Amino acid sequence: MMLFFRPRRFHLVAAMALPALLAGCADNKPPASYPPLRYDYLGQLNLNTSSLTIEDKTQSHPVDGNIGYKSPVPPIQAVRQMAEDRLVARGAAGSGTVARFVIDRAYILHEPGGDLNGQVAVHLDIIGPGGERVGYASAQAGQTLHPDPSQDTESPGNLYNVTRDMMQTLNVEFEYQVRHALGKWLVDAGGTPVGDAIQTQNLTGKESASTLAGVNPDADPATTVPANAPTTPTAPAAAATTPSEPNPIFPAGEDSGQASSSTASKAHTMSPPSSFLKLPGSSK
Repeated sequence: MMLFFRPRRFHLVAAMALPALLAGCADNKPPASYPPLRYDYLGQLNLNTSSLTIEDKTQSHPVDGNIGYKSPVPPIQAVRQMAEDRLVARGAAGSGTVARFVIDRAYILHEPGGDLNGQVAVHLDIIGPGGERVGYASAQAGQTLHPDPSQDTESPGNLYNVTRDMMQTLNVEFEYQVRHALGKWLVDAGGTPVGDAIQTQNLTGKESASTLAGVNPDADPATTVPANAPTTPTAPAAAATTPSEPNPIFPAGEDSGQASSSTASKAHTMSPPSSFLKLPGSSK
């Protein structure tokens, strides 16, 4: 009897311990990884300013109930990273014009209904040499998540998703506002104004066409282009009149061949007929 009892008892103990072993394996699964939120893959916004500063107003204006710090990437950190990755000062060092990026809001709240509500707001100031604000653009974004109530609402994954999606919206809105409101302060990587070529382009194309043709655009086309000049009918030349007295050489008149040569010769000036000069007081 003892020979059969011991194996049965061993299987019973193993069956009871199996759930505990499986639970231990489940607890030892590797934690989820959350990559940092970077925005250097997006196009940079080059500013025609000598410097750029980042100011955080959330420190002096905290929001009650903010749980954003629990996120693997807190919203305040993501917003600062966006400014560092996307804004670059490309102006002359001695211009005296500076850019100031201000973080107004960056938080995540756990609402009473169980939702997660995230909000971010920023603005960009362009400060002139005299300390006056000469340019301004602002942007804001929000994100709401409805997590599974049976799970941990404030889990790192939920908070990370709120921050990530909220920053995607902010990036699009911020770039649009900067290009719309601060377009004249944007330059390329070499410091040349982005809109310079567009401002100097002749949209009508009249000047470029005139340059290619080699014609002064202010001149009258009728005088500069002979082909365009209107044709004016000219009156026929008056026929040569026959003298009333017969020609002693050709009493019957000239033939047609000689007439043409005679007509051409009439254009020359003839000398006056010869005469005698008389002295004053002379009777002859």
